Amino acid sequence: MSGHPHEHPLRFGLLLPNAGYYADARRLVDLARAAEESGWDGVFLWDHVMLDRRLRLPLADTWTTVTAILTSTRRIRCGPLVTPLASRHPWKVARETVTLDHLSDGRLVLGAGIGASADTDFLAFGDTASVAERASRVDEALAVIRRLWTGQEVSHAGERFLLDRVTFLPTPLRQPGVPVWIAATWPVRGRGALDRAARGDGVVPLVRDSAQGLRGPTPQELTEMLAAVGSTPAGWTVAVPGRTRVTDLAAARARIRDHHSRGATWWLESFDPWSRDPREALDWANHGPPR
Repeated sequence: MSGHPHEHPLRFGLLLPNAGYYADARRLVDLARAAEESGWDGVFLWDHVMLDRRLRLPLADTWTTVTAILTSTRRIRCGPLVTPLASRHPWKVARETVTLDHLSDGRLVLGAGIGASADTDFLAFGDTASVAERASRVDEALAVIRRLWTGQEVSHAGERFLLDRVTFLPTPLRQPGVPVWIAATWPVRGRGALDRAARGDGVVPLVRDSAQGLRGPTPQELTEMLAAVGSTPAGWTVAVPGRTRVTDLAAARARIRDHHSRGATWWLESFDPWSRDPREALDWANHGPPR
């Protein structure tokens, strides 16, 4: 990784589900407004259309809710973390992202990945569970999106997508486009996600844990993961999910400092619909980040 980790300023965000208690879009907008008022730098949302067949949780549409948050705030960044891009048409995502980029004065972040659940993100809707196929789709979709963002005429004949003399205007407010943060899991099963992240604007590092499922990395895991990424561009984002408690700010600050010293540029205080009391999200949103 280029540069020294501690040279990068640290930003703070909330990472919220779009399910269960958080399926109410108005509630998410209220949380985002409170977070902006108290000094958080971003509020990001899971992007699922279904989560668990058995629990049958209510869900909010993430992109609609992101739009509501961006139009109800003035400073914070917001976006899907992460959208399962393998299930989307890239031209539709290109249109949505540029519209939201302009609507928010450049505050949108596009989180992208292959999808957390082969079952509820893909199989439930008759789509492929193949990791290799989904990864190939994500790479091709990102290539198409980035070409459409240029405002140049695009013709593309790929394995999955076909475009014939397509020009998309307007372009994003800044080139090369909306920031793209790629979800990558550790330990790696292949170089795909890490290489994809290195080509983008940042990474959301996640660890596959047999007991907890996907979680944020420990400081040592983050060090190992960033060492495996290799060279990255200046200003590259490392958005680390994790959990701390507003009732123990000293411990929270110490833990976050450790991640920052290992290369984190964002700390994402993370919640889920199952194991964490939503009152903690409200407490953090009102308190402000543990700077």
